[in-house]
Amino acid sequence: MNPDSPIAPGATQARVLLPNLGAEEGQDWLAVANQGPVLVAARLWAHLFAGRDGLRLPQHDASDTLMRCEALWPPDLGEVPESAVFPWLAEGGVHAWLNTETAAAYADQVLGAPLVGLAPALAWTLSDKARTARISDELGLTPASLAPLVEPITPEECRAPDALIQKLESALAAWPDWTERRFTLKPRFGTSGRGRVGGVGSADTPAARGALPRLAERGGALLEPWLKRQTDLSVSLLVPEPEASESRPTILGSLEILTSPSGLYRGHCGEVDNRGRVFSGHPDDESLRGDAAMLAGAYRQEGFFGPCGVDAFTYEQDDRSRLRAAVEFNPRITMGIVTIGLIRRALPRVRTALDLSPGSRRGVLMTTFSEKDRAQRDAMLERLGGNIVAIDLASPSLSDPATNKTLQQDADTFRPMLFFTHDLESLRTAYREATGC
Repeated sequence: MNPDSPIAPGATQARVLLPNLGAEEGQDWLAVANQGPVLVAARLWAHLFAGRDGLRLPQHDASDTLMRCEALWPPDLGEVPESAVFPWLAEGGVHAWLNTETAAAYADQVLGAPLVGLAPALAWTLSDKARTARISDELGLTPASLAPLVEPITPEECRAPDALIQKLESALAAWPDWTERRFTLKPRFGTSGRGRVGGVGSADTPAARGALPRLAERGGALLEPWLKRQTDLSVSLLVPEPEASESRPTILGSLEILTSPSGLYRGHCGEVDNRGRVFSGHPDDESLRGDAAMLAGAYRQEGFFGPCGVDAFTYEQDDRSRLRAAVEFNPRITMGIVTIGLIRRALPRVRTALDLSPGSRRGVLMTTFSEKDRAQRDAMLERLGGNIVAIDLASPSLSDPATNKTLQQDADTFRPMLFFTHDLESLRTAYREATGC
């Protein structure tokens, strides 16, 4: 084999990555082959590992390729790293985005190595949003006015539509006026709110009835008010293994989540200090981080360990801003952790370029632009002028030297970027004005 080939022999790899993003929705890692933005996220995840490690990438023809992480490395980030950005990512073996039975079988049968981390059955069980709602209530993290309105729906209930609709109608009729009876039914397993259905006043609609079979396949649903969201937030943590002497979770960082008007994920933003600590910059950040650590500690009691993310948001109720600190618990690597890792990769350059000294912070934003968004990117850069460090995170276009076939070309139409400025407010404003998000 050509030693300069981006295709890496599996036997030489200390770590192999299985990017099964979307596995909560039953697509598992082969979904990466068909979605450019998902493939970009997988490549960004690979940047957290050492150059000699390998990313297993499925192809459209159902074959797969093991790519060296060094071949995917963005030149803008400097030298190819010899080690993972976090020490806990250095364990040899197979690292999946989410540990599933499918990923475990692939690791064993194809790669001849076990998955690193949680047993797949436990990882799946702990992904249930109804579990997060219950633990949040038990810890007193759910706002008192909201807690009684969040109700789990079982798959069996979803398969008995008439009885369930009657139950939902009774629940909505009892909701307080501030909810305006605006509701959502969201899958208990899944990401980014995909598969949810909502309405106002009544659940007896064709859309709600039509969604019930799909929700049954996704583990049931959660009924909750559709709130007037203000800011989406996340906290990334590392939970110690059961035998570790330190039992408290480590906070890796907190961030604001950037979303489109329709709720699609667009990136993250926040602040970074000289030591690489990352903060959301939100007024509720201290409470946000403390509540997330409490939730992660409770999940440790249920057997969880490893990297995780807690999603949260602020919303408006009675002309007041309220924090819902525990919306989802993600027992896996998250894009928040990827963002924090990439910020740390870029930190040496930022310290110099923006005079990031002890005691100060700088604004940071990560997002991905498609080819059609080029004007948005240019408008953002123009508004910020020279007061910015812009780092292109796109991987080189790659081809297999043996076949001259382009590998994963869908990702080449998307350009992930990291931006750093002296203050978060100007960066966030420039992004909002350029993109509307």
